[in-house]
Amino acid sequence: MTGPTHVAIAAAATIGLASTGNGPDAAGWVAVVVGSLLPDIDAGGGTIARPGSMFGRLLPRWLAKGLDAIGLTISRIIRAIFGHRNAFHWPVWGLVLAMVGQSLGHTWLIWLGWGYVWHIMGDLLTVSGVPLFGPFVTKDIKFSPIRTGTAPEYLIQLACWGVVFWWGWGYLPPQAQYWLLKFGYSAKALIMG
Repeated sequence: MTGPTHVAIAAAATIGLASTGNGPDAAGWVAVVVGSLLPDIDAGGGTIARPGSMFGRLLPRWLAKGLDAIGLTISRIIRAIFGHRNAFHWPVWGLVLAMVGQSLGHTWLIWLGWGYVWHIMGDLLTVSGVPLFGPFVTKDIKFSPIRTGTAPEYLIQLACWGVVFWWGWGYLPPQAQYWLLKFGYSAKALIMG
């Protein structure tokens, strides 16, 4: 799965959990997004390996390029040692993050682990699968024949974003709802002429 699909899956799962009254704060949301991308640090060039590109509009160009160079170097080293979808795709790491966060009282670590596990769940839907029971059993397990970057993946992504916006609207502060509606009406006026 691509980075945006991993974020969409984790965001939809988090909105579902938030509907029960157990949602994250702002730091928790950042941790969910980072956690949903983190296992692909072993991809050699995944979204998480290019932090400068993710925040490029907020950072000076030289800083964005420097962060990308550091991230890509780390990612390539990890991939050379571990390969892709091996040790970093064991869901046990997400559980460890959550347990450490619980024992230290750092909720952001719990949310990081939550996002991490949802990344693994998303990769279960691909042709490649993941070593779901690693480190004990390293055989890849998969639940569907979806190929990364194909229409079925984008349909999953679209459905997850639909859940986020449909259910998530009520969790936005009133001021944010106001500005999003205002933006929507402005965009509609531009499109409709």
